[in-house]
Amino acid sequence: MRCRQLSTPQDFLRRYPRICAHIIAESLGYAVPSLAARILMDAKEGRENHCEWIDACYHNDPTPAVQGAIVNRHRHTGYMASYELALRIVRHELDTGQGPLLASWF
Repeated sequence: MRCRQLSTPQDFLRRYPRICAHIIAESLGYAVPSLAARILMDAKEGRENHCEWIDACYHNDPTPAVQGAIVNRHRHTGYMASYELALRIVRHELDTGQGPLLASWF
């Protein structure tokens, strides 16, 4: 049986909800679940990402943001960096199809 190729941000969100939650926590809530999935997808595919956070901090290269989210995963606690809250937001979007529009913490 052949694995289905991940081709959309929603595919990445479904396949990697925990990494997407860590990207949200790493962004201090700037990224919403769909943006976190797009950042992960662009990093995997070697493409630039032009969201404000990636542009300002990583010069459009999403790979260091994803690497930072993974390396710093044990530090994602507390105000503005809560992995647990980010994962609940990701799961809510996966369950309902509705996620935050502006930023994850608002």
